[in-house]
Amino acid sequence: MSQVLTENTSPAGSGDHQAQEMIVASNGSVGLPGQAVKQTIAHTNEQAISSADFDWRRELRELIAFLRKPVRGHAKVLTLRQGWRRIALMLALNFCFIVIVTLPIDAALYHWAGLEESVKTDATKISQWVISVLIAPLGEELAFRAGLRQVKYSLFVAPVLIAMLNADKMLSLIMAGILLSIAAADAIRLRYAASAVSIRFARSRAFIRRYPYVFWMYAISFGLVHVSNFYSTNGRDYWLIFAVSSQLFGGALLGYLRLRQGLRSAIAFHALFNAVCLCTDLLFP
Repeated sequence: MSQVLTENTSPAGSGDHQAQEMIVASNGSVGLPGQAVKQTIAHTNEQAISSADFDWRRELRELIAFLRKPVRGHAKVLTLRQGWRRIALMLALNFCFIVIVTLPIDAALYHWAGLEESVKTDATKISQWVISVLIAPLGEELAFRAGLRQVKYSLFVAPVLIAMLNADKMLSLIMAGILLSIAAADAIRLRYAASAVSIRFARSRAFIRRYPYVFWMYAISFGLVHVSNFYSTNGRDYWLIFAVSSQLFGGALLGYLRLRQGLRSAIAFHALFNAVCLCTDLLFP
């Protein structure tokens, strides 16, 4: 996992090349005196070092701006240390949200709707750790976050994976067959259509234009699938939607991480969050 936090890499010597481009852009010619070249390169290196520092205030501002209007963007080139600091900050935010928002809501639901967990986790079992730390993060991130960058994945793959997490196998197979048939017909159409390129561009533009809806659709779906983790002892099941506030907020943070650092960082965050929850169950059974 030590290599998973940087999706984009720069070729060797790219720093010097960028410094030369800055010299040309600011002076209009490459033939600068040697001292000026050294000063410009030193200034560029200082900027690179300062930008490598992780500023959690700036990160919070970027997160708030992103949640107001999600954009697909591109993964940033980060050092391993930067990547883990961002994951640690997102984990801290998630647990702060749970303490400040989720726990009071759950306490109210416990008294009002008889909130109970439908599945009791046993943190002492190895199988529970394997499911929570390995299988669940991988499967749920493939279902709810992998499609945040790809139109075809969102249309034809993610719905099947989401159905597999919540529906029976027969319904999932039927949905997979229908979507596979549609995808095959669409591929054949694009292969022989004269306007295939324009169709692809139109789909990409529509995906980007409606991207905030796409992002929040995934985040809300991620929260709603966890409603089955709870039940009401007095028949007020319609209140259970408020019990997944932490999953909804966590889904938004996971989407932000996936777009800023890549899918593997979202999986790492998910696995660490579940591991901390299991450790909490061990310490406070």
